[in-house]
Amino acid sequence: MNILVIGCGSVGKRHLRNLLSMNAGRIFAYDIDTSKVELVQQELSVEALSSENQALNVGDYDAAFICSPPSFHVNQALKLLEKGTHCLIEKPLSNTLENLNTLVELVERTKMIVLIGHNFRFSPLLIKIKELLDHEIIGQLLFLKASLGYYLPYWRPNEDYRKSYGASKTLGGGIILDASHEIDYARYFLGEVEEVFGVCKKISKLDIDTEDFAEITMHHRNGAYSQIHLDYLQTNYRRSCEIVGEKGMLVWDVNERILNVYGMNDKEYHVHYEGLNANVNDMYVEEAKHFFRCIEGVEKPLVDVKEGKRLIELIVKIKESSDERRFISV
Repeated sequence: MNILVIGCGSVGKRHLRNLLSMNAGRIFAYDIDTSKVELVQQELSVEALSSENQALNVGDYDAAFICSPPSFHVNQALKLLEKGTHCLIEKPLSNTLENLNTLVELVERTKMIVLIGHNFRFSPLLIKIKELLDHEIIGQLLFLKASLGYYLPYWRPNEDYRKSYGASKTLGGGIILDASHEIDYARYFLGEVEEVFGVCKKISKLDIDTEDFAEITMHHRNGAYSQIHLDYLQTNYRRSCEIVGEKGMLVWDVNERILNVYGMNDKEYHVHYEGLNANVNDMYVEEAKHFFRCIEGVEKPLVDVKEGKRLIELIVKIKESSDERRFISV
């Protein structure tokens, strides 16, 4: 296969390394920042492309990994899909609703594969949680509480945070888009969302024009609620999720890679470990393998373009809710 990777930042470099280790094919790389392309060419010996025209309009690729800032995702995907290139688009699919319907219609018309890169869907413990919930191990679901916090300057230590897309509204940054995994898996676990309420603000002195703090409440159609906290502010990385049902609860400590399953008797519980040798990169490897199996026709995208579009619709409504200070139907 001829495989194009657009965007040579942290996640783009991760995909490049994984593709090389998998012997996936002939790998090409492009980034609007020529210094990043030159760096991956030196470090990884991939074939560097010098222009966006060469990347999107000239080359003949079987598959593409779109790892550019979110504001570029949709237009880049449209050009590649028209040329017959299957696309893995890093989350979030976009930062606005613009051209999303056009993208969905193109995918439906051409039958091309588009996978939205929510790597957390490939976490062993997230998969385990979904399995337990599907078997109603804790009964009817009542609420979910998820939290993520980490200081933005620490996210990508080799890059000036002020130049990262996370710091720029125009590029599609902000903690809600940047950390949209929690919104995605809340809907995955609890089902479709009926209405949302959000408080999305910049409350720090970080040199950014995006929100660095968000408190989100979602009311799901099954009557359950999810509450999600996100921030760019905590100097110690913390990520966790609790799900409460009528017959027990699940507590997932993402940092410690442990899932505790409690029944009605809180003195008795089961523990699931991700494993001492677990590697965060394993999620990305499994994601890439899934993408290729989808291209082969063996599997269907776990997060397809419609799912990606729905997440952006929710995020747009969450921000609208914050501006209007009220619950908004979605």
